[in-house]
Amino acid sequence: MPHTLRQKIADLVLNGELKPGDRLDELSLADRFGVSRTPIREAIRQLGASGLIEIRPRRSAVVRSFDRTELSEAFEAMGEIEALCASLAAVRMNEAERLKLRAIMAASEDLSARNDRPAALEMDFEFHGHLHDGARNRMLKTVAEETRLRITPYSAALYMMEGYNADLRRPHLQHAAIADAVLAGNGDDAARLMREHIAQALISLQQFFEDTQSRSDAPKVKGEVR
Repeated sequence: MPHTLRQKIADLVLNGELKPGDRLDELSLADRFGVSRTPIREAIRQLGASGLIEIRPRRSAVVRSFDRTELSEAFEAMGEIEALCASLAAVRMNEAERLKLRAIMAASEDLSARNDRPAALEMDFEFHGHLHDGARNRMLKTVAEETRLRITPYSAALYMMEGYNADLRRPHLQHAAIADAVLAGNGDDAARLMREHIAQALISLQQFFEDTQSRSDAPKVKGEVR
């Protein structure tokens, strides 16, 4: 299933249109996005795995309350997993994979210059996925993909919501620094830069939540009182 459909549904939650406790109606969503119910059902399943949606008995799905503690823990784990992938990719990528990484970064530079947010989001998936592949560890790749699935609806909001990552050159330059370390075969620098990249994403996301909580119609975070 394309990342874009999953993210479109996630954005309805993140921007407050769908609130905690609201039920996701497959037919209405299918009509809204011009697709059949099958990809909608798969998108909801994946959002359930991310923790954004709660799948209840009898196959109903409702919006969960945000839990910042869980999200912080997921980003902490993601930082270490992605750092290990980058470190291993630096010493295990073959020449063809290194050429592809250079091509990814060239395309990313063009997208950031044009401020093409949807395409930049897809490029983010491709960049990290390429490092997962380059690590050449199937178990690590599986864990990385599963963990990334949990944070994707949130981190992707930073690409798509106005006012966040307003200058797409910031994430691009962070990726470029990581790529340079990987291409130089410097696993230690690649890991360090990746940890910093993920940590910065969490800081931006926390600011996003603080801003959305200031709006009366925003989703409420567990443990907070408005």
